[in-house]
Amino acid sequence: MPLKMNQLVKLTDTPKSTILYYIKEGLLPEPHKVKPNVHLYDDDFVERIKFIKYLQNNFHATISQIRSLLQHNDFDFSRGFEAVLDMLDTLTGPSSAKIYTEEEVCEMFGISKEKLRGWLDDGALFMREGGFSEKEIEIVSILLELEKFDGDIELLGAYVKHAKELSKLEVELAEKLLGSNSRKNEIAKGLFDAALILKPYLFNMHLVHMYQKRGGGS
Repeated sequence: MPLKMNQLVKLTDTPKSTILYYIKEGLLPEPHKVKPNVHLYDDDFVERIKFIKYLQNNFHATISQIRSLLQHNDFDFSRGFEAVLDMLDTLTGPSSAKIYTEEEVCEMFGISKEKLRGWLDDGALFMREGGFSEKEIEIVSILLELEKFDGDIELLGAYVKHAKELSKLEVELAEKLLGSNSRKNEIAKGLFDAALILKPYLFNMHLVHMYQKRGGGS
């Protein structure tokens, strides 16, 4: 049953201005204009809007990244989250037009190519297609700050080690669950929920509780 804008706003908990922006940016199709001031929206608009917001909130995807995903020849909305698994590069690619070369990054921070490549080899930093994005610039800055006080604890090494171990487990679970299951879209969303929402929640809350425990005992 076609929906009016006020119904769509209520069902998706999304402001009218945001929905109109999604349409303007090509993330949603145009509504059916039955009268000059009466526009109707298909039922699938609800799921489409929820999907877009999920990508924004949990992948921190930009409008341009989401548009690229939705307009990709291989994207099928009926597969939703399962399709995202096949096109993660589209969502995790550089979100800004500015891409820095290896030389530019080294000059910006006054570091050697050997140091930069060491982070790449260790898995503490990643090169995007064509170079480094603004996100990598932020990470390099953090890595340099961490070097000042990491000392004997070697926090960075622990991060990388556990990230690699968790990634291996997550991929193995995904391969096992998605192998021949007919509920692939549902399972894919569950895997994303675990990796993007549950995992940061557990890590951050355990950190908070550890600080509270240490503070309470001092």
